[in-house]
Formats: sequence, C-alpha cells, structure tokens
Amino acid sequence: MSLEAKVREVLTESLPEGRKFLLAVSGGADSVALFRICEHLRLEFEVAHFDHQLRAESAEDAQFVKNLSDHFGKLCHTEQSPVAKIAQEKGWNLEEAARKLRYGFLTRIAKKHAADYILTAHTLNDQVETVFMQLIRGAAHLSGIKPLNRQVFRPLLEVSRSDLLGYLYTLKQSYRTDPSNFDTSYTRAWLRHEILPLIEQRYPKFKPSVARLAHLQSHQLDFMTEISTKLFRDSELDLSKLTKAHPALQRQAVVKLLQNCDIEVSFERIEKVLALTHSETPKRLSLAKEKHARAAYGKLSIVQSNIQPSKIEPVCYAEQLPINVSPHVLENYPNLVYRSRQAGDRIHLRGGSKKLKDVLIDLKIPREDRGSLKVLASGHQVIWIEDVIADPDVLIQTEDSDSKYMRLALEEARLASLSGELPVGAVLVKGNEVIAKAHNMTEKAHDPSAHAELLVLRQAAQVLGDWRLSDCTLYVTLEPCPMCFGALLQAHIPNLVYGAANIREGALGSVSNLNDLPWKRQLKVKAGVLERACSGILSDFFAKQRLD
Repeated sequence: MSLEAKVREVLTESLPEGRKFLLAVSGGADSVALFRICEHLRLEFEVAHFDHQLRAESAEDAQFVKNLSDHFGKLCHTEQSPVAKIAQEKGWNLEEAARKLRYGFLTRIAKKHAADYILTAHTLNDQVETVFMQLIRGAAHLSGIKPLNRQVFRPLLEVSRSDLLGYLYTLKQSYRTDPSNFDTSYTRAWLRHEILPLIEQRYPKFKPSVARLAHLQSHQLDFMTEISTKLFRDSELDLSKLTKAHPALQRQAVVKLLQNCDIEVSFERIEKVLALTHSETPKRLSLAKEKHARAAYGKLSIVQSNIQPSKIEPVCYAEQLPINVSPHVLENYPNLVYRSRQAGDRIHLRGGSKKLKDVLIDLKIPREDRGSLKVLASGHQVIWIEDVIADPDVLIQTEDSDSKYMRLALEEARLASLSGELPVGAVLVKGNEVIAKAHNMTEKAHDPSAHAELLVLRQAAQVLGDWRLSDCTLYVTLEPCPMCFGALLQAHIPNLVYGAANIREGALGSVSNLNDLPWKRQLKVKAGVLERACSGILSDFFAKQRLD
C-alpha cells in the first residue's frame, strides 16, 4: 500500500468525509511530507506556520513554508513569538512554552478560518520517543501521543520517519533541517540519536511494539478516566466514594480534578492531595498561584485563595431582588443592600434569630468560602444568602412539583401507618399525571415483596398496559432497598425522587450505592425532598410501637 493510500485509509476510518483541515507545517521533513500527501489526496486544507524565534534561521523556515504553500496554491497563515522570553517571564520550561504558544496559534487560526481539524505530522518515531520520555518522567500511563485529541489529528503515527524521507526523495522535494534536533543536550534528541538506535540494533522491530503499548495504555487511560467521573459530585470529588475506590482509580480521579483546574500534574502532587483525604479534620494544600486543594465536609475540591468580597450594591427595585424573594421586603426592610457578610450579622430562621457565623458553620460552608458569599441585608439583619439559605418569611410561597407529588406519597405513608404498616408511600407520575399510588402492605398481605415501590409499579403497568415505565418518575417517602432498586431498573424507571434516607437498608447511598455499578440503565436520583416530614412519620411510627 502506498503512503498516500495508507494516510487516506487512516483519515477515512477516523474522521468524517468532506472536512476542511489546517496543516501545521514547520518546514521539516515530516510536516512537508504530510503537506505533499494531503495535496496528492486533494484534501481541502490551509497551512499554518508558527515561528518560535529560537534560531537565527527561523525566518527562513517561515519563508520556505510560504513558498511551498504558494507553489501549490494553498493559503498560508504565519505568526511569530519570542518563545524563550515568554517562557522566562512565565516560569515555563522552553518545551512547555513552545507547545502552549504553538497550539494556541493553531487553535485560533482553525476557528477563524472554519477548519474542522488541525493535522500535525507526528510520526511513529515521535510516538516511541514520547513513550520513553514518559517512562523517564515516571508517568502513570505510557500512553504516548493520542491520534485524536479534541481538534488535533495525527494521521502519521503509524508511519516511520525513514518512510517519509524516502517519500520526499522520490518527489525530489526539499525541506528544512533544524540543527537543534541533533543537539543531544536535549533529552528527546539524546533518545533519538543515542539510546533508541542501540535498542533497535538488538530489537529491530521494537518501535511497532512500543507503539502498540501506547495504543493499549491509551485505551486503559480512557477507561480509568471515564470510571473516575463517578467519584465526582459536580466539579468536586466525593470523599466517601474516593476513599473506598481502588488506589489506581483514586489517583486518576485526582489527575482529572487537577487537569480540570489547569494545574500541572506530578506524582508527588497527586500523593500530597490524596494525603489530605486521610485526615478527619478539614485540610488544605497549596498547589499553584492562588489555588489550593481542600478536603473538607465530605468533598475534595480545588478552590481559589484570592476570593474577593462582594461589592456593596443598594437594592431599590423588585427587579433587583432574587427570583424567590418577595417584593414586600422593600417595604419591610429599609436600606437593603447586597454585600459580603460582616461581624454582627444575624438571620431569622424557623428556630428563631441566629448569628450568621453559626448558621454557616452548621451548614458546613468552608471558612475560606464564607467571605465571598453574597448576602442581602438591612443593617445587620440578613434575609438571604446566595445559594445557601434565606429567611423563610421573605420567600415567595410556591411549591415545586417534586414537593407536590411527595406530599401525595406522604398521604399514602399515613394510610400505611394507620394500618400498622411501616409508613412508606409511593406515587408514580407520567408527565403531570399521577398514574398510581400505593403504600406498604407487607403485614396485611403477608408478602415480603409488598413494598410501596413494587405495588405502585404493578398498578402503573396495568394502567398503562406496558411493564416498561420509561417516561415516568417514582416518588417514594423512603430511600429504596436493594429489592426495590432492582425492580426500578427492570421497569425502566428513569427518575427517582425520595424523601428520607434508609439507614438500615438504603441502596442509594445510605448502606451502599447500587446506582454506581455499571448496569445497563441508571436512575437519575433526587434525594431529601420533604425529608423532615418523611423522617418524622417514620419516627412517630417507631415511637408509638415502643409505647405499645
């Protein structure tokens, strides 16, 4: 198979047809060969060249690429930047600075000129060198260079540099040579010219083997990264899940957390972050400028250390109020303002007036986050705290649909209690219509499976004429047990809303979380709706039983 045919096959198998490409062309042999291959295949592409200004001849490289592009009628985009100077100013190493600036340029040009993919000329040799570089650094996965990374595609990763040189020779195509590629003071050049040739003398076919290793390791890394997402709750790691996970999965989850926050990853940094999770008290670790890791209140997160307090903003009109705060506060509270919390602040809650400081401690709001909270206050009387809590007397009294249907489930639970059954009620809803209602009947029916959830599923299946309840939501006052969880999966229930935690038999986090396992389907779960009422009816039932 010719080189052009091989590249065509890679592109066809990996990318959609009819795409526009941006070719990253340095002027070296590899990128010039990629240019000629793409031109031969009649692909739609433009050219981009980034001048790092690291050599006196770099301007000549840029001119060479422009001449090559002009000769074949291709549009060429160029940019130059003093990489060494920028690296020094920002504290980056030279290779890191060159990579960031180069890919930043390529991404901008691709977006501006509507290119679907950026093609780079990384070869089999580059893949092998990268694996060895990862080995020297002690990387967790020797995954090498990914063929496709977001918008960047590398169609030559299975092609050796010698094959590309032979291809250029047959075309009588010239190219530029960078003398620094032969400077063995650089680790990559040392590997390329001194170490890898020695290995190849004894193992002539070792390069494809190393490339295969990178391919397999890349798949393992993708799998580990995908699984690690189950340890996250929003953008933070759930400590209860993290500490129970396999050490390899713990490390990968921390890697993802650091990468999400653009923090450089190293083995030492990962281990220090994981060490935070072993403490029973809140702990912090400085990671980078104005960023630190924090293990506190059941979460491992990356937080900013330079959080600025909110500016004082007078509130004069109803349109300025939070959406759930009644406009009547403008009449009842003079001189309302948005601001940060202050010493002496208090807030009125159901149990009476409390110090704001005590409320935030009770709600487990981390100390370093408290100063950035936006509050609505009149003097030292706080009536609303953004995303935290509000004085219930100032809220617009509306009830969401989840609360509405949970109250129906509570009515069923009360019926169960009156019958001497464990007071658990369930309601199944499709759209805005209640399809079925039921409560526990294990005692009356002498049936260990007569839980509210199973009974309501049976009713709904009869009403709808289908055992697949794939468009429904189940509301139940108590967290389901393993038996009921299995029934929900079998019935294709997509959504579950429950009230109180089932500390003895809960299958969704209280005892175990079966929803975290790789079932064919998964439930979308919302917990804690009318939790106090759902817990209260159970407490009352057991208290009455003890008296009896």
